Amino acid sequence: MSWQFGLLLFAAFTASSLLTLVQHRAYQRTINRVAAEEHRPGVTLVTGTAKGRLRGAVAVLVIDSTTRHVTRCLVMAGGSVLARFRERPELTGPLREVANAATQAAVQRAVEDATSRFRRMTGDAATRPTPAPAVIRPVTTDGTAGP
Repeated sequence: MSWQFGLLLFAAFTASSLLTLVQHRAYQRTINRVAAEEHRPGVTLVTGTAKGRLRGAVAVLVIDSTTRHVTRCLVMAGGSVLARFRERPELTGPLREVANAATQAAVQRAVEDATSRFRRMTGDAATRPTPAPAVIRPVTTDGTAGP
């Protein structure tokens, strides 16, 4: 291995780290901006993620807790650290129907993740696990359980 290859490898790792930091700061700024703009009673901001082999997605949903409607949706999708959040008005509406409006599989999974997080946060009965049915076994005369 020559020193030029080592230098090239170091430069690639440094560029990757810097671009990842830039993307993280853009994510943080977007979340803080949306939280400040949508800060009012009865509104919840949730995020969902979906990872793929080459492409992923992050969805930010603003949900009206009383009506269970998504009032605003931003999505960052792509396979590059240069991806940015974009408003997606077609992904607004009733909470149960927004994931079906997504055209990309990664975006659909990210929206489904965000809606399931919202349901877990609010204690929605649809996300609670159902208890396992009780198994009743007959007891034999010697006190052991039957077949």
